[in-house]
Amino acid sequence: MRKFFGTLIIVILTLSVFSQGNFPVWEKDYAWGGNRDDYLMDIHQSDLDFSILAAGYTFTSSNQDVSALNKGYSDYWVVKVDSIGSLIYEKSYGGDSTDNLSVIVPTSDQGYLLAGSSASGRNGEKSEDSKGGLDFWIVKINKDGNVQWDKTIGGDKDDILTCAIGSGSGGFYLGGYSLSDISGDKTQSSFGAEDFWLVKLDSVGGVEWDLTLGGDSTDIMKNIALGPGVLLVGGYSISEAGGTKSENGYGGYDYWLNKVDYFGNFVSDKTMGGAQNDFLEEIRIKAHSLGYWIAGTTYSGSGGTKTSNYFNNGDMWVLKVDTALNVEFDRTIGSYHYERCKDMEISAEGSAILAGWSNGNGGNKVSETKGEQDYWIYKLDTVGGIYWDRSYGGTLGDSLEAIFIKCDRGILAGGYSQSTISGDRTQLNKGANDFWAFELSIPTHPWFHAQDVCARTPLTFFDQSDVWPDSWRWDFDDPFSANNTSENQHEIHTYEQPGVYNVSLTIKEGCQKDTTLTRQITVYDNTVLGNIDLGRDRSICGSGVELSNIHSDAPERVTYSWSTGDTTESIFVENKGSYTLTISDANCSANDVVLIDTCPEFGIPQAFSPNGDDVNDVFRVYGVGLYEFELLIFNRWGQVIYKTNNQNEGWDGTMNGKPCQIDVYVYKIIYRGLGLGQKQKVGRLALVR
Repeated sequence: MRKFFGTLIIVILTLSVFSQGNFPVWEKDYAWGGNRDDYLMDIHQSDLDFSILAAGYTFTSSNQDVSALNKGYSDYWVVKVDSIGSLIYEKSYGGDSTDNLSVIVPTSDQGYLLAGSSASGRNGEKSEDSKGGLDFWIVKINKDGNVQWDKTIGGDKDDILTCAIGSGSGGFYLGGYSLSDISGDKTQSSFGAEDFWLVKLDSVGGVEWDLTLGGDSTDIMKNIALGPGVLLVGGYSISEAGGTKSENGYGGYDYWLNKVDYFGNFVSDKTMGGAQNDFLEEIRIKAHSLGYWIAGTTYSGSGGTKTSNYFNNGDMWVLKVDTALNVEFDRTIGSYHYERCKDMEISAEGSAILAGWSNGNGGNKVSETKGEQDYWIYKLDTVGGIYWDRSYGGTLGDSLEAIFIKCDRGILAGGYSQSTISGDRTQLNKGANDFWAFELSIPTHPWFHAQDVCARTPLTFFDQSDVWPDSWRWDFDDPFSANNTSENQHEIHTYEQPGVYNVSLTIKEGCQKDTTLTRQITVYDNTVLGNIDLGRDRSICGSGVELSNIHSDAPERVTYSWSTGDTTESIFVENKGSYTLTISDANCSANDVVLIDTCPEFGIPQAFSPNGDDVNDVFRVYGVGLYEFELLIFNRWGQVIYKTNNQNEGWDGTMNGKPCQIDVYVYKIIYRGLGLGQKQKVGRLALVR
């Protein structure tokens, strides 16, 4: 018998992932600027004091929010505010020419590395002369915005910084593109026009190594990711195979990816694209699995390595790849006008959040454009499904450059805007383009199904929150259990006593306060549990057998349901098989299964002739209904000359490999049928030749 107790029969629930609709909710916006153009390029929020640092470059000289006199054509400009938006400081950094900030990197001392490109000589905050044209220029500031050191890195021509990340060990990786040959800090020759240029720095800005990657034409590096054992550096290329580029292009510019080890050695590369131009912007590491998300802007339809068609010239194109850069899927996202991808972040649950700008409607863009051009943020789930998109802007042009996922799982977005108070912008325009940033909250809640159950029946509680919490805590409201709480994501709990219980799931997401969902379940008195027993499995050795519940404590008010379709308390069966009885009270049910087999029967030859003619050469016992079997052969002196437990094997008339003489032998069969005790059958067997 095989019992299955306590199945709830009153309610059947289908478990499915429930979407809580964790769509972004507008919180507040910020605008900073002077009377000329101010371009925000990157933004960050501290996990410690929740301050926000917005960084870019300004053409304004001492006007409105810009306090310092402009030192050259453009200066790095950063604005730091506290958690409620009050100004902590704003500062400019620059020399006597062009200084354009591209990216900021938070450091372990609560300061930042400001990284960009500079044509300035030694003046202002720039402590070193230009190496030639534009150079990489990095400035290390402390938490108060004071300069601790700066470094100028470059060759004899233009070197444009586009990306920078921390190394994980206190140093930094800088990336961009270079027109320089061997000169200054550049130790390798150029391959074409512009080449990828990757530089590794120590914690105080000293160059440890540099690497040039490129083909015969233009190669523009845009991003770096710290992968498993390698750096993945990417951008776009119009070069054919040659130099360090192993593959020809598919048409126009293509995405170009390179693997580099941590010591600056080139490992491998891969080209991806369609027939027109494809401009890679961002690379991010997957969450919860190995591989990468890759995103940029495409002008290509399907073809080459691009499987998804475009909506108009200028869409976002995102791919998900494994560590070998094999494509898992690609997705084109856009309207019937123009979109540009500028940034991408990966959410806690592993979804991709794309950011840029859009000036169109339609396609797979659901949100409506507010003005000439809007910030556009788009979320894809882990398998490329469209989750949500949102447009934010005023009546004029608004260009989103960067997003940041805050520790509370909300989104911080920043770029530059020409709009004044209109649409989503709540503050006056200070000049031409202003820094414009805003915060979005992502309301999230725990979720699980609450299913009624019978007492003493295990119940699985599934966390179905559409987020990826940092921790879980279940409270089963069960004073009768020593395991009333659990910190597992999913848990199995058994209620011993009937009653009504308030089950709670509390999740913690980043620095967000705990959120709790409580649901009520009913645990029914399980009157059928332990009250069903069809007895042992057994054999039919006669005309048939009666099956019934032999348990003496069976409740009076139950219904009976047999697998045969009968609804009586007992049934009479004549055929072998598996029979199930289900008894049910008002809320609960219990099952028992019994196996019925035929009574053991034999077919036993009286003689056999092991003479090699393939006819009756082996003595074999044929039987049905046997659950134990042993065959023994004895000679006339009572010696066991053959033994087997395998019914499919037989005696070939030999002993120790030698033929036995013609004689009469004794066989013994020890056997047991289903539900029967052990029995024996003894007989004589003639060996003839």
